[in-house]
Amino acid sequence: MKNNICSIIFFTILYFANQSIGIAQILSTDDFEKKYAETPNAQLVDVRTTGEYGGGHLPKAQNVDFRSSDFTQKVQTLDKTKPTFVYCLSGGRSAEAANIMRQNGFTNVYEMGGGYLKWTTKMKPVEGVKPVDSKNAMSKEYLDKLLKSNKIVMLDFYAVWCGPCMKMMPTIDKLKAELGDKVAIEKVDSDANKALVADFKVDEIPTFLIFKDGKQVMRATGMQTDKALREMLEK
Repeated sequence: MKNNICSIIFFTILYFANQSIGIAQILSTDDFEKKYAETPNAQLVDVRTTGEYGGGHLPKAQNVDFRSSDFTQKVQTLDKTKPTFVYCLSGGRSAEAANIMRQNGFTNVYEMGGGYLKWTTKMKPVEGVKPVDSKNAMSKEYLDKLLKSNKIVMLDFYAVWCGPCMKMMPTIDKLKAELGDKVAIEKVDSDANKALVADFKVDEIPTFLIFKDGKQVMRATGMQTDKALREMLEK
């Protein structure tokens, strides 16, 4: 009897805790888009940096940088009674931001799984995107020729607004200079090569794809060290 009472008390506390904090609601990009379109008075929040936001964002999204020291204060200016849709680059920051919002009284918060990267790889609408230099686009003919060569090929999918991507550029340039006779290393601007991004199902950057004899043999995502890249190429 005592155990039953304790269980009832525990689940009652858990229920009200969930009611006050809110339950995580993570949606796929398609469901996020559909739910947002169907929800009146919804507010859309981009929690990336101002630089990322300035490089392109979802239509009508307002920017509140999760990494800013006054993030919690800024979200307090939003309407807690309205459904709030949150996204970042790939889902990490938005999850933390949504949790803070729930703790501060937002009871109806939706997160976009995969973030802006997944959204753009599905070619969904964005605004504020700066014109892409067409010279950064890789033609299918060039890529086919490259993959048919006898060299090992590594494609580095990057974006100029991606901090880790740009931080790795000196390492990529160094590898390209040192391994040029053995390995063909090509930088692929993800903004200028949406078709390739979709073809290779790239949903996070940087992404490194390694090919041998025209076939993909390895994939790595996220920031890599010089040593890690060399080991992948040697394998």
